[in-house]
Amino acid sequence: MLFDGKRQKFVIKVIAIIAIVAFAGFGLVAGGLAVSGGCSEAANPAEQAVVDAQESVTSAQAALKSAQGKEAIAEARSDLAKAQGNLASARVGANPNDPAAITDALAAVRTAPGDYNAVQTLVAVASQGNNPSAALPALAAYTSKNPRDAQAFADWGQVAEAAGQRTQAILAYQRFLVLAPDDTIAPDVRARLTELTKSPAAAR
Repeated sequence: MLFDGKRQKFVIKVIAIIAIVAFAGFGLVAGGLAVSGGCSEAANPAEQAVVDAQESVTSAQAALKSAQGKEAIAEARSDLAKAQGNLASARVGANPNDPAAITDALAAVRTAPGDYNAVQTLVAVASQGNNPSAALPALAAYTSKNPRDAQAFADWGQVAEAAGQRTQAILAYQRFLVLAPDDTIAPDVRARLTELTKSPAAAR
C-alpha cells in the first residue's frame, strides 16, 4: 500500500489479527494434542482459528438476541461486529481468496455501521484478497456520515487507487488534505495527487 511506514493502521491491523487468531488456533490444537496424548493428524491451525471465530460469532448473535435495553443492545452489536470482523480476518489467514471473508467483513460493517474499526477490517480483508473495490461502498457510506474523519478519506483514497478508481482517489485525497494539511502523511498524499492528476484524460 501507499505511505508505508506512515501509520497505515488497517494493514498493520489485519496482519496482527491474522497472526493472533492463527497463534490462538495453534495453541488450541497443541493443547488438545497434549491432553489427548497426541494424534497422527493435527488440525490446521488457521482452519481451527476459523472454527473458533465462527463459534464466537454464534455466541455473539445469541447474546444480541437476548440483550435488553438500549445500552445492552448497543454493546451486544459492537461485540457481534468484532466477532464478525475476527471471523473475516481468520478466513483471510486460512485462505486470502476466500469470498466468505468479504461477506463476514461486510456483515460486521452492517452490524456496526458507525464503527470505523469494522470498516478498516473490511478494507484490510478486501486488500488481502485482491478485491479492494469491495470496500469502496462502505468507505463512501462512512465518510458521508463522518465528513471530518481525515483518516477515513486517506484510506478511501488508497483503496480507490488500488481499485483503479482514479477520480474517487483524487477526490478522497483532496478532502484529506483539506481536513489534515499538516498530517504526517500529507506530503505523500500530495505526491500521489500530483501523479494522479498528470493525465486527467485517463481518469475513471
